[in-house]
Amino acid sequence: MNLPSLSQRAFFGFSFDCHYREEALPVNADLREWGPEYLIPELSGVDGGPAAFGELYMAWNDDGLYFALEVAAGKTGYKVDPKKYWQGDCLEMWIDTRDVKDAHRANRFCHHFIFLPGGQGRDGKSPTGRQTSIDKAREQAPPCPEELIKVGLKRLKRSYRMEMHLPAQGLNGFAPREFQRLGFNYILHDSDLGAQAWSISRGAIPAVHDPSTWGSIELLSINP
Repeated sequence: MNLPSLSQRAFFGFSFDCHYREEALPVNADLREWGPEYLIPELSGVDGGPAAFGELYMAWNDDGLYFALEVAAGKTGYKVDPKKYWQGDCLEMWIDTRDVKDAHRANRFCHHFIFLPGGQGRDGKSPTGRQTSIDKAREQAPPCPEELIKVGLKRLKRSYRMEMHLPAQGLNGFAPREFQRLGFNYILHDSDLGAQAWSISRGAIPAVHDPSTWGSIELLSINP
């Protein structure tokens, strides 16, 4: 094994406190409802890597999980490919509703979602949000109906914002009053700016399909 190629983040466990929001959010890519307490800490400094170009926010309630993404200025265009999503502009997200850290293959509680700033609609500029399979999984999670996934998009001159809602009924095993920890990882791909990962990146050892390498989300039961 070539140890210098192993991400330093693989040696640490990361956890984020996710705040509860009683009200449903409109999912319209207006991020004024998101304060700094909802921001998922960026971890590239652990590796001494380049500065992050995106900010991801997260909240929860009994209806499911809410996310907001802002990609910083620097884009010159968009590359959206729903089939080879990792080669263009895309947010990948992995969620384990049981946060199992002693298994190296995904199970029915592990989910993989992708969100693209385009790819839908007659002009191809409407956002895409869907669940996809996890490589080498022991068992795939039941599919979340695509029509239940809400995505809002606002394209700016050299950046973009997205807001997303994953419904509770589309997250197998989501029972936040009983299981208050989620396994979690994300990778933000950008055709201009590169890639930004949270706990583990694509191509790293062990690979992103291993839920034991994902970080953890603690679902807080009260408002900040």
